[in-house]
Amino acid sequence: MRLRVVTAGVLAGAVLAAGVTVATENGAENAESGDRSAVAAAPPRTPDSRASQGRTPEALSSPDQRRRTAEAVTGAVTAAVPGTTTGLAVYDRDEDSVVVGSEADRPFRTASVVKLLIAIDVLSRHDWRTPDAATARDVTTMLAASDDTAATALWSRHGDVAVVDRAAALLRLSDTTPPDDPEQWELTRMSPTDIVRTYAYVEAHMPRPARDLVLDALDNFAATASDGFDQRFGLPAAFGERTWAVKQGWMPVSGEVVLNTTGVVGSGSRYLVALLAEFPAGTDFGTARAALTSGADRLAAALVTR
Repeated sequence: MRLRVVTAGVLAGAVLAAGVTVATENGAENAESGDRSAVAAAPPRTPDSRASQGRTPEALSSPDQRRRTAEAVTGAVTAAVPGTTTGLAVYDRDEDSVVVGSEADRPFRTASVVKLLIAIDVLSRHDWRTPDAATARDVTTMLAASDDTAATALWSRHGDVAVVDRAAALLRLSDTTPPDDPEQWELTRMSPTDIVRTYAYVEAHMPRPARDLVLDALDNFAATASDGFDQRFGLPAAFGERTWAVKQGWMPVSGEVVLNTTGVVGSGSRYLVALLAEFPAGTDFGTARAALTSGADRLAAALVTR
């Protein structure tokens, strides 16, 4: 995500078909229903190297433990930087539900995480086929290196805010809105739940040519983004070799710092995670990176299968 200052003016299978059960921070469960997209589901990629362990981590075996896990993750971030607003959603593909959540339905500013929606919309408008070489290159660079020039080109070429509107309608996203300023795609808002639903759509419902283009870019994300920002914070720092796909986001906005870490992690690419944070004015990126990684470390410890 560009470091310019701007001024602010999934679920797989049955989840898309019949709704999602969310274990929230206070232990309550919320049901959300919606019709499945008409797009034919593609078989999930499940190479042997990602074979699921099929066991539920002890830390997530009860609603109380799930609540405490959410508190540990978000608490680690806010302990490092008091006044930070955090959001978290962890979708477990084995259990077919969001098993850990905190402010999971609250919309946050996405920064570069919105590039997932840009990619989905662009590829849908190419009938899910491999696009021309220039477009494929822009999609790959936008995702892997978080390149803003490529994102802006695709955004402008495909109707700016209409990109978000179309993608949100396709994926049945309920907490996603485009920016007020059509030139500032980074000010799109999405909830943690909508972000993990987006990953689930890509993995389980996007036809293969398009899906492979997106996942290959996310699997092979650049350590250093096009703007020079180190993308190895949060999930990739905490999960290491068990990180299968990543889309990060960062930007200063209205005096605050937005830092988001999202992706697919765990044995068998079991967990889809969105950990989002808005840090108070005066927070530097180094401090914010360390704080968000501290929260991701707590999550990684909780998701280790015993």
